[in-house]
Amino acid sequence: MATLSYIDPQGKKREHLLGAFTRIGRHPDQDFQVLDRVVSKEHSHVKRLPNGDFAIRDNGSRNGTFLNGESVIGLITLKNADRIVIGSTELLFVIPKKTNPMGMVTLHSDQLSANIQSELAKNDGRFLPADELGDERSLRRDYEKLRISYELSQAIGLEMDREALLNKILDKAFEIFPADRGVILLRVKGEEKLVPAAVKTRGEETTTENVRISETIIREILEEKTAILSSDAMMDSRFQGAHSIILQNIRSTMTVPLLHEDEVLGIIHLDSKIARGAFKEKDLQILQGFASQAAVFIEHQGLLQKFESEILMRDKMQRLLSPNLVEEVVSGRLDIKKGGESRFVTSMFADIRGFTAISEQITPQELVTLLNEYFELMVDVIFKYEGTLDKFVGDEIMALWGAPISKEDDSERAVLAALEMQTLLQRFNMNQAHKNEHQLHIGIGLNTGEVVAGYIGSTKSMSYTVMGDNVNTAARLCSAAKAGEVLIGANTFAQVGYKFNVEKLPPTKLKNKSVHVDIYRVLSSKNRDEATEAEIKIGHLPKQ
Repeated sequence: MATLSYIDPQGKKREHLLGAFTRIGRHPDQDFQVLDRVVSKEHSHVKRLPNGDFAIRDNGSRNGTFLNGESVIGLITLKNADRIVIGSTELLFVIPKKTNPMGMVTLHSDQLSANIQSELAKNDGRFLPADELGDERSLRRDYEKLRISYELSQAIGLEMDREALLNKILDKAFEIFPADRGVILLRVKGEEKLVPAAVKTRGEETTTENVRISETIIREILEEKTAILSSDAMMDSRFQGAHSIILQNIRSTMTVPLLHEDEVLGIIHLDSKIARGAFKEKDLQILQGFASQAAVFIEHQGLLQKFESEILMRDKMQRLLSPNLVEEVVSGRLDIKKGGESRFVTSMFADIRGFTAISEQITPQELVTLLNEYFELMVDVIFKYEGTLDKFVGDEIMALWGAPISKEDDSERAVLAALEMQTLLQRFNMNQAHKNEHQLHIGIGLNTGEVVAGYIGSTKSMSYTVMGDNVNTAARLCSAAKAGEVLIGANTFAQVGYKFNVEKLPPTKLKNKSVHVDIYRVLSSKNRDEATEAEIKIGHLPKQ
């Protein structure tokens, strides 16, 4: 893990393990306190970027932040051995030589006794009642273990970065126990597979030594959900024939499950090659306490990530879909497929007439305010009829019915939405006229047919949209529509024309179209009972 360090005025090295976000300053509330009176209370911060790099930003401090002699302006990515000066203090940024935990840990198949038990070694110590205490040195050792455990419990409550937390757990474990190696394995969601998440060896910051863990021990923990302690693994009859223990001269082991509500999320494993009887029963109790807290954190972090993901999805979907469809998608009851697919869609384009003239008469701020009021009204109608907002193009609105979610009456709801948009705009204009402010008039075009729908864009920015000749036709119909008109193409008329009072216009040649097309002006909707048999046949739909 990357670190920041400096030498304080007393000559003591102060070091901080960088997590997802590290605040640096003189105030004790900062994540990394720098004891320098020239440093601001909240001087700067370092954040981890999505690609794993770290970057520094000055928080508007009085004396500024300097990176390798240059003033830090904006967010600047850090490199190994970079020197950062804040106030009169120089910080050193270090990225240790990367090691691959997966390559350092081997789950070794052993010919162990099938009857591994989790019985604890007898007479190896436990936390005694106060009136039974007699050895002051033992009491001091126990106090130190509990003190460090308390520090870890406090750190777990504050740490939001999982990798930093797991490494911190191993660091604290090495402070308490005479372990030579420590490994934390996490379970792959929905599988029995465990993968290394943190590795530590005593005496070296990084190591290439292979850490071998018995698969039989892991299987026992996963199945029985219990801890295993051996005070001398070389002599323990339970480990006879265990090559991973013999080859590495392991004398003591301690392995506990990361257990949350009867589910094993992973394990913490410590072993010692030197000390016989290195771990006691009370050590196992403390390590189990570590594991319990870590398991709660891991579970809560998973829930938090899921919650954050749902918030992001909900926020994105709310800009695209009507509220009731957002709930369907977020809950998983409806699935939006990524990638191009053929869809039967009714496309709508609505464009303000004379918008350029209006924009020349009012200030930019007034124009933005007017457009936002207009868009708010129109989008509410689109969502009311369960349409999808595709995009805003200047003063033009593009909406869809049939993608990404389709229903049998998509075309009908699209036309009903267009009529209501015109009606609502008339009321809006009455209010504008009363205030002696600019009025807006729109033309709307709709067309129905096969399109290609999907996420389109670059790797950095993608949006859901539709493409195809039927979409282009809807845009051309919008261009042909006069203020207050709703025009539909032949395909839309064939679907729902019998449900509306329409007026067929003379065949028109639309822009970029080689032949004339039939266009219908929609005047109003009508009840099913008003539709004639001939109109129903025109709509190619059976009478209900």
